[in-house]
Amino acid sequence: MSGFKKFAIVGAGNIGAFIVEELLKQKTAGAIDDVTIVTRPESRDKEQNKAFAARGVHIRAAEYTDVPALTLALTGTHVVISTISFMAIDAQVHIAQAAKAAGASLFVPSEFGGPTDSQKGLFGAKGGLHAKLREVGPPQLLVYTGPFADSSFEGFVNLDVKSGKVAVGGDGKAPISWTSRTDIARFLAYVLTNTPASRLQNQVLRLEGDRVSFNEVFRAYEQRTGTKLDVTYRTVDSLRAKLAENAYDFDAHLHILWATDGLVGEPDNGLYPQWNPTKVIDILAPKK
Repeated sequence: MSGFKKFAIVGAGNIGAFIVEELLKQKTAGAIDDVTIVTRPESRDKEQNKAFAARGVHIRAAEYTDVPALTLALTGTHVVISTISFMAIDAQVHIAQAAKAAGASLFVPSEFGGPTDSQKGLFGAKGGLHAKLREVGPPQLLVYTGPFADSSFEGFVNLDVKSGKVAVGGDGKAPISWTSRTDIARFLAYVLTNTPASRLQNQVLRLEGDRVSFNEVFRAYEQRTGTKLDVTYRTVDSLRAKLAENAYDFDAHLHILWATDGLVGEPDNGLYPQWNPTKVIDILAPKK
């Protein structure tokens, strides 16, 4: 057991809300004592926060750059989990400072994607913060999950399979580590309460709900749904050319990454023997 009993999630939006749900289950089971959401003042009264508050979650407001206010909001917390968006990623330095000042024992920065240790360009910002976060904050835990299996197949990255038309980088054969947000939250809540703190502090967790290439996903989707997909294959060089024109081209950046380095590394799935994550195909086209 980790001994961690009090948890705070900073920015409970995309992945954060899923983590709150799973921590509440741990609380119901008696494994932890408190769950807190720290949100910006203008977001405090959102319906999602009201709903969580009705279920016993503490809602505290603070600007993510206001270290004294964050420290007050995080006081008494054992584990601080940041799930703030990529566009606000630099604010994690202030959150880590506040977590340390508040006496937290573990800081989980907002990774929840592919490994960023050696990333350059658009997503290099996350990896570039690791050393600074170690310097100013509590011991940290990096959580690498690969892309979200339940939200990555969308039109903004040319992966809307329901439209019948998709486009990928390379030849579509590269294996990719995928994990759904629900499975990430389940794994994290379990590990944070059932794993010794020494295995979590200044460590890396690598989750892999499914390891499958785009071509394998598309074939399985066609077989299960009877839909023929129109697949366009784009060379990595052509995507790099797009990225040179627009450094914020998420579609180009992600498909280069998935075509060249889409795995999280050796998975730590064994830390949760009963995990049983959902396969990509069962998310895209559930069995009837």
